[in-house]
Amino acid sequence: MKEDIILDKELSMKDVISENIPEILSYIFNPKEWGIFFKRFLLIFALFISGYIFWLFPVSLAVAPFYSVTTSTLEPIKKESKLEGKSTVLSVRNGMQDLLNKGLVTNFIGVRNWIDNKPNEQIGEIEIYRIAVNTLENNLGRNRGTGGANKHLVQARADIYADYERPYFTSYSTRLKQSINSIDKYLEELEKNKNVEMSKKTAVFIVNSDNLAEVLDKVKQQIQTNLARPITFLTEDDKFYKIRGNLIATYYFLKGIDFDFKDKMIDKSSYTENFIPILESLENAISRNPLIVLEFKGDVSKIEKDANVVSQKLAELRDKLKNG
Repeated sequence: MKEDIILDKELSMKDVISENIPEILSYIFNPKEWGIFFKRFLLIFALFISGYIFWLFPVSLAVAPFYSVTTSTLEPIKKESKLEGKSTVLSVRNGMQDLLNKGLVTNFIGVRNWIDNKPNEQIGEIEIYRIAVNTLENNLGRNRGTGGANKHLVQARADIYADYERPYFTSYSTRLKQSINSIDKYLEELEKNKNVEMSKKTAVFIVNSDNLAEVLDKVKQQIQTNLARPITFLTEDDKFYKIRGNLIATYYFLKGIDFDFKDKMIDKSSYTENFIPILESLENAISRNPLIVLEFKGDVSKIEKDANVVSQKLAELRDKLKNG
């Protein structure tokens, strides 16, 4: 009985469709209906473009000052003594999270075009955090016994190396969150592997002088890359803030390294003599935060000089760690 009812319904539906096919086709191919559709589409498109232009000017111009403030305050780094390597990893992870907490501007269309000191400083920080994640994957967090990189660090590197100007679809803010999430998974795995035999570990953190020397060399190279950039009157503040961003992220990264590698550096007689002076030089350079960057006052030259000092001291520490 039920099957008959279902069959009757199917037949009646087919009859309805077949009876209305001419009307459906006439509606689909009706030029008047297509004209109405295109008018509505063009109206929606025009409203979208008008809203976008209105956002670019004047709304984003009014919003930009709220996203342009740069500070000289350096937050303390917490020591994680229960798990070797955790302090270093968290210095990177928390630095990335801090970018999101304070409002990522590198992919904020409109705002980044009006006042670009904060975006350039954030780009400078991202450049160092990229290197930090890269060195976690390939130096500090790679198990040489098994020859493999940790899968979570591989994913973290892929995410943080995405285009930092991307504002939509999978935006850079989302990719940065994904990178942080992968680092958290690596830390969880590192905790679980704490008492596992080295050949069976899926997550490691290797504390040795050669690894640290490689890390410092890569950080130094990035700072030198920004130091080598030529400037004009219109780009002098861009260079200033990118260098400053490099130095801020380097400071946080080294503060984490301090907790995990202090004993290794003491063994190499490089902690008090080389490492501490780098932190002091970084603090001095980061304290430079003029309201307006002007090279005729020497703003760019001063921070370049500071960054050169940091770069030279990183090279000296690197050599000492390698050669003893």
